[in-house]
Amino acid sequence: MNTEQPKNRVEVIDREGWRKDYALDKAILHIGSDSRNDIVLESTRGMGIEARHAQLIAASAGRGYRLVNLGQNPITLPGQGMLVPPRSSADLFDGDVMQIGEHTFRFFIAQGVSQAISLSFRLSDTLLTVDAQLEGIVTVQNLGNAPGVQFKLSVEGLTPAWYELGPGPILFPGAQKDVPIRLRHALDPTIPAGRRTVTIRTTASAAYPGESAVVSQTIQIAPYRKHSVRLIAV
Repeated sequence: MNTEQPKNRVEVIDREGWRKDYALDKAILHIGSDSRNDIVLESTRGMGIEARHAQLIAASAGRGYRLVNLGQNPITLPGQGMLVPPRSSADLFDGDVMQIGEHTFRFFIAQGVSQAISLSFRLSDTLLTVDAQLEGIVTVQNLGNAPGVQFKLSVEGLTPAWYELGPGPILFPGAQKDVPIRLRHALDPTIPAGRRTVTIRTTASAAYPGESAVVSQTIQIAPYRKHSVRLIAV
């Protein structure tokens, strides 16, 4: 059985293209120009970094990190189309990009892995508009020794009107399969516009009781406006 866990890391790029990888190997990490931070960025490599600028807090179940802005200026998350104001927070997942001053951070966060199940989740975009759909892939892998395992997939964070997900695959040891997922705007006012975390969970209770793998992605739901006109005779 393969029990090796992927490593979480962040790649930092400065204004001149200098790059360095930093391991995300603690439950709480700090970013800033002060030498006591876990990720130290010298001011000579780019402006806009404060002494203790940001905090990363590992989420449970390998779901990513919570970013807390400890600085005086907003932190930009280009992929999510948002700013994180001072003393505010946001969720970060695999592939997310963050900008602090003249530094760019790209996160490589291990997707959902248990002792016997591996799960990853990719979307074509993170903005869900009224007139377009998001296409995605959910990849399931059997890391255990059980043959012909039936995997079950579920979506959390959206009701069924918002998505179509292919059936969970049957896999032999070491095999993996891509399952298509499609997100669509359900024009449903019960789920408000704005940021929303979509979580995919897979289990195989018959072969691997009690085990599950979980991955998450943050999307931006565009507003839906519905107007009606009533004519009144006078």
